[in-house]
Amino acid sequence: MIADDSSSPEAGTAASSVTPVGGGTDTEGSRAHRDADPDAGHEWERWSDRWRPWIERRHRLVEAALCAVAAGGAWWFRFAQDDAFITYRFARNMARGDGLVFNPGERVEGYTNFLWTLMHVVPERLGWDAPTFSTVVGIVVIVAKLLVAIRLAERLTGDRVHALAAATLLVACASFIGYGTSGLETMMQTLFITAFAWALTPSALGSPERTHLTARRVVAGAAGGLALLTRLDSAVLLGAWFAVHVWSQRREPSPPTAADGGRPAARWAAEVLRAGALVGLPTLAIVVPWLVWKADFYGTLVPNTLEAKSTSNPLVPFLYGVFYLGAFFVTYGAFVLVPRWRRLRGTFFADPARRAAFAVVAVWFLYICVVGADFMEYRFLVPVLPVLALLAAHLVDRVATPLRQGLIVGTLVVASAAHLLLPSVGFPVLWFADLHHWPTESHTSWKAMGELLGREFPGGSKRPGQPVIALEPLGVIAYYSDLPTIDMLGLADPWVAQHGFEIPSASPLAYYPGHVKMAPISYLERRNVNLLIGLPQIHKYEPGERRATSVNFTDLLYVFQDLHELPRDATVIEIPLDEQKVWRITYLTPNALVDRAIERNGWRQLTIERTCDPLDDLGWLERTVIGIGMERSCP
Repeated sequence: MIADDSSSPEAGTAASSVTPVGGGTDTEGSRAHRDADPDAGHEWERWSDRWRPWIERRHRLVEAALCAVAAGGAWWFRFAQDDAFITYRFARNMARGDGLVFNPGERVEGYTNFLWTLMHVVPERLGWDAPTFSTVVGIVVIVAKLLVAIRLAERLTGDRVHALAAATLLVACASFIGYGTSGLETMMQTLFITAFAWALTPSALGSPERTHLTARRVVAGAAGGLALLTRLDSAVLLGAWFAVHVWSQRREPSPPTAADGGRPAARWAAEVLRAGALVGLPTLAIVVPWLVWKADFYGTLVPNTLEAKSTSNPLVPFLYGVFYLGAFFVTYGAFVLVPRWRRLRGTFFADPARRAAFAVVAVWFLYICVVGADFMEYRFLVPVLPVLALLAAHLVDRVATPLRQGLIVGTLVVASAAHLLLPSVGFPVLWFADLHHWPTESHTSWKAMGELLGREFPGGSKRPGQPVIALEPLGVIAYYSDLPTIDMLGLADPWVAQHGFEIPSASPLAYYPGHVKMAPISYLERRNVNLLIGLPQIHKYEPGERRATSVNFTDLLYVFQDLHELPRDATVIEIPLDEQKVWRITYLTPNALVDRAIERNGWRQLTIERTCDPLDDLGWLERTVIGIGMERSCP
């Protein structure tokens, strides 16, 4: 984002490469656009040129329509995924007066979204439904995010029509609409980061008013502080946007003063310090009190989740991140734009502001690879979707023939819809159909499982004698059961995060983001775990099938444990979910309330045979995953 008065919307003059915001017809700006296009003689037609007069006259109506579609789409596809219920449980315990903890009495920072979690204390305290509250807030945020994204696009391109085209593609992106709800903080983080970028962009476009720039820097600092409270890794994007901002000041420094002797380098250094102070002080005013409280309450500034997600083999997560990025572009059908990318990228990146914005995207892509990406439906890419949409709009805007344009747009729409409607293959991410656990029951029945445990063992975590459960997916079952819960992956358990055994990941196929540590059975016994659930398993009996009386180690490999550590008297309980489906839980250590529930409900107990079945009938992906447990239990 390098200063360029000629492209400033505020300047009101036509740019050499873009049409200024406020232009209404295909005149000097759009003609210059074509003159700078190396393919001007290639019979390209621009959709934006065809619709420009109509859109310029009705741009507010177009914005309102896009906001309505975004809000309606987010509501229609509303859902909450498992990790959202971790937030809800932390918030519920705080609403009850136990502090921001997962289990009462255990001060562990097992979340990464402080501000989002704090907001959910409100519905928990008032007795509202937390997922519904999340949904309503998320829809408000996605509308605000869209409006800010349009303003940012206008300042990056100087072209209102192009900005609205980018916003249209943004609304058509399944990842954008999907994370309008989800129960996660993703969209709120994206809103604050986009607001930060928007606030700093005018100076890069050459705004001559220093006081105006000062106010925008203060606003950026406030947005940056809120972004950091929402997710701490926002620091990567905030730092990149700020670096782009101060670099632009080399082209548009402040007026010379006696203090700097009129030297350009000294003036730029002074401007960097001034920008750092104006942006940094509001950020620190917001973040420092949180850090002080965190150090006092948890005893450390480092979140427990960081240790839990760290692996000793950084190459595998990096390669997984590369595959993750590639899969995003392929599954969204971006390959159909490759020919246009080759032909038209020069005209897009001729503008220094857009080059700088994509430098920020490149930094974020590198971060995604370093941390090993994520298993949720391309959640990590949402914060940079507004910038990616600018490039997509530039490429889609060019029309060679109506048939070819229809095929390209149709492919992009179908690919995006697939992310919302179809189940995934489970690698490298789970699509939305595999992530939802609310408002309708998912195929996993985790909500029903949690509610069943809550009915059988009422009274919450603080009731004496309650059974202790151990889980891998920490959210839904723990929230609805309200029982004392051990996090087998260590996100909310510091011992597991530091001392749990590392799940082998010799290749990206065996790596699962955020799931790299595991609690051994010996630790679960020390923590008096009664019900070892692990990754919940449902067994379906076919009509007429004889009910099992025993299971073997192969049936239990989903807990990724050395099953030889199981106590000799451990059994497996079958809890009916319907006439055919049963939920199997390992009964690890005795508990009086569990014994009474078994007797009261007639739950069947199966013995555990210390043998293994071959893996010949398993698919390659299932073999890879289950094989991790096989190495420990059936070498």
